[in-house]
Amino acid sequence: MINKVLDFVADIKSRSGFYTIKDNLEEKVNYSDKQFSFGVMYTKEDFLDKWGREITDGDLKWLRISHLELDWEITLENIYLYGGFENWGFSSALVSHSPDYESIGCEHPYFTKEEERFLKEETFLFCKSAHGMGNGTYGIFHRTKEKYPFDILYLDNGRFFKTNFSLESYYQAMIDSMAVCGWQYFYLDFEEIKTKCADFKVGQRWLTIYPYSEGMASSSLGHNVTKETSRLDAVVHHMEVCGYLLPKIFPDKDFSYHKQRLEDFKIFLNK
Repeated sequence: MINKVLDFVADIKSRSGFYTIKDNLEEKVNYSDKQFSFGVMYTKEDFLDKWGREITDGDLKWLRISHLELDWEITLENIYLYGGFENWGFSSALVSHSPDYESIGCEHPYFTKEEERFLKEETFLFCKSAHGMGNGTYGIFHRTKEKYPFDILYLDNGRFFKTNFSLESYYQAMIDSMAVCGWQYFYLDFEEIKTKCADFKVGQRWLTIYPYSEGMASSSLGHNVTKETSRLDAVVHHMEVCGYLLPKIFPDKDFSYHKQRLEDFKIFLNK
């Protein structure tokens, strides 16, 4: 999977039509075995000390793409879309003290005190969404001594969701979705999306998915998405944008899963 992720970044870089692509692929491709072995040694020690168990080789391999990042954006048919990711240091994600979510843009006013405690004390981010979704959107580990490998959650600006992902399947799904912003919604539980988003306003930060509605590009899409729109309606709209644009941006890729998932979600909401 490590090579799949690296090949994915190389594939995006090789495509024409994007007007911004940022990455650090060359640095990660040249990551030496000596650097890797050094990181492995300390991560093994710290993991055993913190969690009272040995880390698997399957988790250690991810150190090779710590801090790998990709950022792409495009305007097609006057519709703006972007994607990418920024990996955190996997050693830190597995063994460091929990981060200060307030300092990385997590919107605390949207969380209950218990949710805030949970995020601060029991989770750590491992992958940040690139570009406009920015600081509030992450793949995070739920770290506990009782369960390992750690469960993976999806945190998105004031809401977090359970997933069935392993690290392998998380990155495979990201690749299958071309790391488009908000790709995780195609893989979340429908009931949880509805429950957590129906009565939750989009807010200004989440609206950055739709900068064309603020004058950056003229488009018939997005103008009904405002700060007062429910997150649920905005998520459905965004999934529709992805379902429409992704096959046009990446005509050699198969997005039948995403199209079917969108249709199934709409049927679920109309029951």
